[in-house]
Amino acid sequence: MDSMISFLLFLFVLDTSPAWATNAQISHFKGIVCNQCQQWCENTNLVTPGSTRVGKAGPRGSRGRPGPQGPRGRPGDFGPPGGIGPVGPTGPQGEINMTLIEQNMDRKMKEALQMITRSNCEGAKLESAFARNDSGGVFNSYIPTVGFKGVFCDVTDNGGSWTVFQRRMNGDVDFFRGWDDYVNGFGDLQGDHWLGLEALHQLTRTGNIELKITMIKKDGIYWVAKYSSFRIGPSSDNYRLHVSGFSGNATGDALSYNNNRQFTTNDMDHDVAPYNCASYHEGAWWFGSCGSTLNGNFHKTGKKGLFWYGYANLLRFSEMKIRKRS
Repeated sequence: MDSMISFLLFLFVLDTSPAWATNAQISHFKGIVCNQCQQWCENTNLVTPGSTRVGKAGPRGSRGRPGPQGPRGRPGDFGPPGGIGPVGPTGPQGEINMTLIEQNMDRKMKEALQMITRSNCEGAKLESAFARNDSGGVFNSYIPTVGFKGVFCDVTDNGGSWTVFQRRMNGDVDFFRGWDDYVNGFGDLQGDHWLGLEALHQLTRTGNIELKITMIKKDGIYWVAKYSSFRIGPSSDNYRLHVSGFSGNATGDALSYNNNRQFTTNDMDHDVAPYNCASYHEGAWWFGSCGSTLNGNFHKTGKKGLFWYGYANLLRFSEMKIRKRS
């Protein structure tokens, strides 16, 4: 830069002289010099006050760094809720699963269905029983004048359809009872029980009923006594027994001695003996002048126990059941 300035001053000296240089020439020369190096002119006091200083363009500046990231904008507002869609089409009608309904039906509903269709054990199926064992199960029946009543139906013996009205098998139930209990029934339908005289009358009053008695002696002998005709009279006749047509391997026709007899309990004496036979034998029956009974004391021997056709024939099991004669 200094050499450039010296050169320019040399030219100025050659072209001018202090004697004849005009102010205009001096100003013109200063403008040229100042345009070449404005800073030098300022340092050497060659810049004329009020003059225009024009320098050459400097190098292009470098690109600035990106500024910091601005704050995140706030989330947008929720849009309006969608409307309720249209109702879909109705599906096809499903099939009724009767098995599932049967499994989930409560006890009362199940009873009601059976009450409508059954008045006895005719046609009873084991799978419809409330409770069951190997031979049958408990069903609910509608019996006229009695109403809805549980009965045990034997569905396996010789074609089934048997209504069990008496059973002695373990002695858990006391059979030494009064008139009302024998009329209405008592006991456990799956164990020892008596169905009831009124129910027995209603189930047999139309006739055409057969009776089967199954017995097991204390010594294990298995007996069967069958009667082709069995009917129980009304309460007005103290539930009189009408039975005939004996067959089977049981020793003797014990009920022939009870045929046409009224029922006797320890508080209602309808026998012909001089004393109450039910009290004597500790069990109610269709007594004439006492004799055998299947309702005696299960735990006693002799005339106080269960026996058929002679008190020597003591029993450890008895079951009486009826059905319509085919």
